[in-house]
Amino acid sequence: MPVINAVSVGSIFRLGGALDGVDPLPLRVCFDEFQLDEANARLLHRNQAISLAPKAFAVLCTLVRRPGALVTKDALLDAVWGHQFVSDSTLKSTISELRAALADDARQPRIIETASRRGYRFIATLSILQSPRQTVPSTEALGAETHQEQMSPGNLVGRSSALARLNDAWSDAIRGSRQLFWVAGEAGVGKTTLINHFVGRVDQGVSAFGQCVQQYGAGEPYLPVLEALAELCRQDPAVAKLMRTIAPTWLMQLPWLSSDSERDSLRRELAGANQDRMLREWGELIDRLSADRPLLLVTEDLHWSDHATVHLMNHMARRRGPARVMWIATFRLAEVIAAEHPLKALRNELRLHRLCNEVLLEPFSEQETAAFVVSRWPGKSVQESFVRALHARTDGLPLFVEHVLDDLVDHMGVDRTGDNAASEQRIASLAVPENLAGIIARQSDCLPDDHRALLEAASICGVEFRASTVADALGGDVHRTVAQCDVLARQQQWLESTSVESLPDGGLEARYAFRHALYRHVFYERAGAMTHARLHRRIAAALEGLRARGAAVTAAELATHFELGHDLISAIRYAAEAAESALRHFAPKEATDLSARALGLIGKAPTSAARDAMELTLAALSAAAAAQSLGVSSEAAKQGFERALALLERLPHHPQRALVLHGLGLVRMVRGEYLDASALAIRTYELARQFDDPSLLLSACSVLGQIKTLQGQHAEARQWLERGVAACEAIGDEKLQAAFFVDPGVTMYAALAIPLVSLGWVDRARASSERAIARARSLGEPMAQMVAAWFAANLYVRLDDTTAVESIGSSMQQVVEDAALAQGRLANRWIRGWARARQGDPRDGFLEIQAAYQDNIELGMLAGSSEAIGYAVEALLLAGQIVEAQAQLDKAFERVSALDERVYLPQLYVLQARIAAGLGRDDAVLSALREGREEARRAQATWLELWVNLASWDLLGGDVAQRTELADIIARLPEGGDTEMLRRARALLDSAP
Repeated sequence: MPVINAVSVGSIFRLGGALDGVDPLPLRVCFDEFQLDEANARLLHRNQAISLAPKAFAVLCTLVRRPGALVTKDALLDAVWGHQFVSDSTLKSTISELRAALADDARQPRIIETASRRGYRFIATLSILQSPRQTVPSTEALGAETHQEQMSPGNLVGRSSALARLNDAWSDAIRGSRQLFWVAGEAGVGKTTLINHFVGRVDQGVSAFGQCVQQYGAGEPYLPVLEALAELCRQDPAVAKLMRTIAPTWLMQLPWLSSDSERDSLRRELAGANQDRMLREWGELIDRLSADRPLLLVTEDLHWSDHATVHLMNHMARRRGPARVMWIATFRLAEVIAAEHPLKALRNELRLHRLCNEVLLEPFSEQETAAFVVSRWPGKSVQESFVRALHARTDGLPLFVEHVLDDLVDHMGVDRTGDNAASEQRIASLAVPENLAGIIARQSDCLPDDHRALLEAASICGVEFRASTVADALGGDVHRTVAQCDVLARQQQWLESTSVESLPDGGLEARYAFRHALYRHVFYERAGAMTHARLHRRIAAALEGLRARGAAVTAAELATHFELGHDLISAIRYAAEAAESALRHFAPKEATDLSARALGLIGKAPTSAARDAMELTLAALSAAAAAQSLGVSSEAAKQGFERALALLERLPHHPQRALVLHGLGLVRMVRGEYLDASALAIRTYELARQFDDPSLLLSACSVLGQIKTLQGQHAEARQWLERGVAACEAIGDEKLQAAFFVDPGVTMYAALAIPLVSLGWVDRARASSERAIARARSLGEPMAQMVAAWFAANLYVRLDDTTAVESIGSSMQQVVEDAALAQGRLANRWIRGWARARQGDPRDGFLEIQAAYQDNIELGMLAGSSEAIGYAVEALLLAGQIVEAQAQLDKAFERVSALDERVYLPQLYVLQARIAAGLGRDDAVLSALREGREEARRAQATWLELWVNLASWDLLGGDVAQRTELADIIARLPEGGDTEMLRRARALLDSAP
């Protein structure tokens, strides 16, 4: 390609034209590794097209016209946005998009430099490319240039470059380089046509499609992904078996693939699972599926997608390791940017790091428009003036061009194959409609009345619909409706037949879809507000009936139809169900959004007990979603549950009663609000007795037992937890598993070990812990296994058994990582840090404990924090860092005072005595040991008395009083003779004079 020296830039172009009101010549320049061709709206990087939004491209051209000069923000906004009211943030976002495309770092720019608060400069060196003549080819030349391309079967006009990039990406995917490929462009530009053309020619591998749904059901998490997975399962039943092994969280979302017993087993196994686990399992599933044959996934209309699907794409793009998979997604760029869709930020980020491919489909150029006309009207000579007029009016939008050509044939009498002068005169003089919607509307006017009414009703359903739903909406016969839809589908203009759905009750459902979302939009806009409301309500009722027959109708879709049909109570009810479904999909963001949407409708609904009941449900669900996404200690979770509790005063029999009372009890306990948590648990216990509700009884016993333990009231803690254990045994496993996601028996047995060992019942404590571990394993519940291991580690810390704690920490880590249980990661880190410090690496042990503790505090999880700080103090003492240990111990005592958390207080006093000894402060040693002894006795914690007494022997030696006290403690310890602590205690007595 010939290049003119950069020195001649000023003499070749009117560089100031775009800003000075002079029409500039089109730019054709080189800079860095890029080539800019303004006339063809093309930016190349090493001869590969780079997709840029039109505004970003215009900003680049404006800057290039003034190389090295400051172009102010106002000048750019005026030049590109035409004096419209556009904020600086819009320009800033466009510059960021531009820099991402150019791989230009704002901190060390090569191409675009920021002048702080003023504007931008183009600083790259420019070279001028020789500019070809910019003319529309003559009719003869046009026919010659386009004939070969158009006569090739299935060839696409103007999309050879995009198709080549798709083919290259697929080749890379086949070789094991995973590909995320986005096809962007405005409505009607041909995204689906391009994808269908490409997929239809893929000669190896397996493909699956999923489509994001506009408005109706948009809140359903992973909807297009689950649609694609379901298609893969239909193609190969072995996929479901593979999902059971490596992706059970995804299998759970496709319930028809499992039996009732299998679903119950999955529910228990997945208790406590979260979105991180779904992401990890998705990556493993895709890797396994693509190992045998390449996998092609297609998701259309990503601008309507849920947050969870976008998050999944991000995970796949960043996943390391080979995989023969390609994921193609289409979206409308303008809608993504304007609506602040989550895809906007992800797109910029992935493009910046070269983790995705993207083609931005542009409308046809004049030459491509002419080529398209020739392909549609073979053999007809096309006037150049007509091509210009057609392109100017349609802006080259392929769908618009196609409809204009069809309109000519249908309404102007133009012969597709003839070549007479009269037809050419009609073409040349035709007044093209102003917009695509206008021409679609004009074409729809020619439809029979019954067909037009059918399409209007179908548009209320959405882009895709069932024939029976439309028939119900119109009050007509379903067989007649199917026949009409088939006629419209055969015409290949308005509808296409998509599938026949088999219902669980044996019935069949014919499904259709508008051939383009724009068609649906035009028909939807034809109807008035009353017609909309009436049809939405009828469609909602029809969908309810289909759902009762087992059809896959989402709650979010029903909620939207009822809302638009002005049946607010039904809308709120289904929105609540959709939020609950999102929680089951481990998608708390969608659950939060759906709950907020429904709560916004509450105020518009008439006051009634039903409204209050639904508000309570929504408040509880939003709290549960906040607990999943922000943490159980989050303020949002607390506020949601407290609002639900206030409503529960008026609705004591509400089905969410147990969730609200137990959820709020846990929130308050984890936040260290022990007084409020205890008061609520007592109230829960009273309600359990009043209503004979075993769920409430177990909740009260569990929360009260754990709080009493944390407060150092071990005898009371034991009573509550043993009462809970007895209740679990009386209720039976079958009912427990049906009522609870995490088995309460495991929690109760595991928690009971701590007060038992503190009171001196060491063997019973170990037996209770072992029973919890065994029960959790037999149930196959990872969350229960984590709980059992957590309490077991605390037990063996008290038994001073480093080897056992290290082993339990390792097994707990395995469970936490395998099941992606975020709740257990921090606790596991300080447990392993404690063992690490004891095994000869105290400094690193301290750092691990400290980091985990700090993360826990930032989440607002204060329960047990004084014990965690105690672990850190011990690690620092082992490292010989006495001053630092004292600073940490001061924090622990502050936490004890603030929370009234005395569970580890005797051990903290022992640590204080060891620090004092290291500083040579004998009086302080005596004082700390005395305080520890008194605290252990106050708590009736005989085992902790032993802990303090052994520390006294270490620090002061064994005088007569110490020996007498130790003998008394041993006499009061009926169990634990095989523990290292008791063996050492007896040895000390035996060796005393």
